[in-house]
Amino acid sequence: MRVELDHARGGQPLYVQLARAIEDFIALEELKPGDLLPSETVLAAENRLSRATVIKAFDTLVDRGVVTRRQGRGTFVSARPMERQLPDLSSFSEHVHGLGLAPGSTLLSFEMLAAGDPARPASAFDGEPGDEQDLVRLERLRTVGKEHVGIQRALIAADVADRIGLTEPVAADSGWSLYEALRQGGVYLTSGEETLRAINADEREAELLGVEEGTALIEIVRSSRDATGRLVEVVRARYLGTQYLYHITFAPQPHGGNHEETTRAGLRSGGGLAAAADRLLGRE
Repeated sequence: MRVELDHARGGQPLYVQLARAIEDFIALEELKPGDLLPSETVLAAENRLSRATVIKAFDTLVDRGVVTRRQGRGTFVSARPMERQLPDLSSFSEHVHGLGLAPGSTLLSFEMLAAGDPARPASAFDGEPGDEQDLVRLERLRTVGKEHVGIQRALIAADVADRIGLTEPVAADSGWSLYEALRQGGVYLTSGEETLRAINADEREAELLGVEEGTALIEIVRSSRDATGRLVEVVRARYLGTQYLYHITFAPQPHGGNHEETTRAGLRSGGGLAAAADRLLGRE
C-alpha cells in the first residue's frame, strides 16, 4: 500500500499522515470492514518509514476504533459500530438483524445448576420469590458476520428453559435466538434493567475474541422480566468497545426533578453502576 506522504521537515508527523491516509482509504471504500491491513514491516518498506512510525499510526487508529488488532493474525479494518438506542429491550440477534447484518454464535458452555449447587453464581435470581429454583447457564461467543464481537453469559429459569425447549443442541445452533424462542413459547419480556461499564479483556476473553489481553470491552448486565414481573433471564455480556455504540437521548425531568431521580423509563437511574451490578448479578 503506497500512500502520499510529505517527508519535508516541519510538516505533520509522518504517523499522523499515514493514519489519515488509511482513514481516507476506508472512507473511499478502498479498504472495507474486515480487510487485513499490510503488516508494519511491509508498510514501512513501501513508504520509506520506520516500523515504529507505522506502529504509532496503527496505535492511533486502534484508539479511534478505526482498526482492530487480532492477536497472531494482524490488523483489520473495524466493522462499523453497532449503534443501539436506549431503552431497547431487544436481543443481540434482533439488534444485529435490524442493522442489516448477520448475527451468529458459538456455544462455549451449557450447564444445569440446581438451587443448592455450590458452583451456582450469585445473581439477581437470589432473593426472588421462589428463589430455590434450578437455572440453566449458557455461554456463547457472539459474532457479526465472521467477526467475533463479544461473549455473552446468560442465566435462565430452568422451567422457562423447559417451556421453550432449550437444550444444549438447540443452544449450539449458531442462528438460535433466545428472545425469539421465548416469544414462540408464550413468554413475553416486558421490562428490564441494564447497566454498562468499561472493562478490560482478561486472558481467556482476549483469546476468544482474537485481541490483545487488556483490550477495552463494554460490559452489559441485564435482567429481564415477563408481564407478571417474574425474573426470566439475567445476562452478562462483554463486547469489544470498537463494535458497540450505545446512543442515549436525555429529556428534562418534569416539575424540576434532578437527573438522579429520573427513572429507567426516563433513560437514567440513580445508585451508580456498582450498586446496580450488585443488585443484578451479585459481586463477583
